[in-house]
Amino acid sequence: MKRLVLTLILTICTQWLFSQSRMSSADVSFLYNQDHEFLIDHRLAQDGNRVKVYLRFILNSGVVKISDYEIQYDIRNSYIDEKHVNASIRLDSAALIATGFREFIYLFEFEKTVDQSLIVIEVNNVLRNRKFLIDIPIEKNKTTKNQPFLIFEAQRNVPYFSRFINLDQSVRLVNVFGNNGKYQIQGVLNNQSVAIPTFDDSKIKAPAKIEIDTLYSPVENEIIKFSTPGYYVINNATEPSNGLGVLVTDPLYPYFGQFEKMIEPLIFICTNDEFRTMKTASDSRMGFEDFITSRISNGGRVAQDFVKYYYGRVRKSAHLFTSNKDGWKTDRGMVYQIYGNPLQVFRNEEQELWVFAAPNGGRIRFNFEIISEENNLLKYSLIRESKYKESWMDAVTSWRSGKVIE
Repeated sequence: MKRLVLTLILTICTQWLFSQSRMSSADVSFLYNQDHEFLIDHRLAQDGNRVKVYLRFILNSGVVKISDYEIQYDIRNSYIDEKHVNASIRLDSAALIATGFREFIYLFEFEKTVDQSLIVIEVNNVLRNRKFLIDIPIEKNKTTKNQPFLIFEAQRNVPYFSRFINLDQSVRLVNVFGNNGKYQIQGVLNNQSVAIPTFDDSKIKAPAKIEIDTLYSPVENEIIKFSTPGYYVINNATEPSNGLGVLVTDPLYPYFGQFEKMIEPLIFICTNDEFRTMKTASDSRMGFEDFITSRISNGGRVAQDFVKYYYGRVRKSAHLFTSNKDGWKTDRGMVYQIYGNPLQVFRNEEQELWVFAAPNGGRIRFNFEIISEENNLLKYSLIRESKYKESWMDAVTSWRSGKVIE
């Protein structure tokens, strides 16, 4: 009997340990924490079965150094696939292609098999005995393909890792597999609608696409500088169905150069009448300042702190969630703006789950459906429910009373 109990305990422990190596069981909330000890991002290109991955690793804390970490990867068939023995490949100095200030860019490549659909990056802080897993889907769905080209920086021979391109920035297009390409770039104005609250399941009609007149036809490695903000789709001229989308913004983004623009993110925490008053004010600055000083805990230092913290999240959303529209306008950006860093995040091929601590000691959970759209764009669509209304109103009240401090 004693042996049976011990065997059962061992079996349960073994299953638990295996589950921790599954990507579906890994907490990836650190990816949304801009104050985490490191920041990590990637760019992936594919030509047939050949896959190249560029990985940018940034030391984001003064108390860590690159020698504290071991970075490795393995390739799996799905999010529930367990890590296979001796499957990991370590990224060492041989894979390092560029460095900057506390920045390290790695490159690795492999031949993909039919079943392989996921890359798992494992970052180990060996000094503090902490492990982090990062998922990189190879195929978003069966109908779209990854491009063999990437947007590169103009001056360095590395990919452009930002989620947006400012008008004053220059970039170029590079086929990373060595084939010279010719490209076509066409854009539409950035007039996408703002996400509606978590409890409102109303259907919002998508705005009409307004095409930008300027067309670009760069060749391989040609320097590109955009002249008009908007959402642009880059196609290889020989394979126009395989596009890559990118948002081009004004030079100040994610900061604001006009008070009229600063009013827009306030839509989440003000009433319809308050928002309308600000938007129709003859002087946008006065309309903005009137709201801040009269509605945010009666003004004063609290109002100043509100501007600091609220727009700090707007800027963080830009770096985390910008897609075909500003980061704060997306579903994830909206939840992040109101609730802040999620306590836990789990995801698989179809959904992403955010978990927050509730004021009453429970948990608030938000589910996002992952939808693959054209031009390799992933849309994270919040599954809205009426049960979120109370927590939403509580969070908005905290903002308006100056209780949110970061």
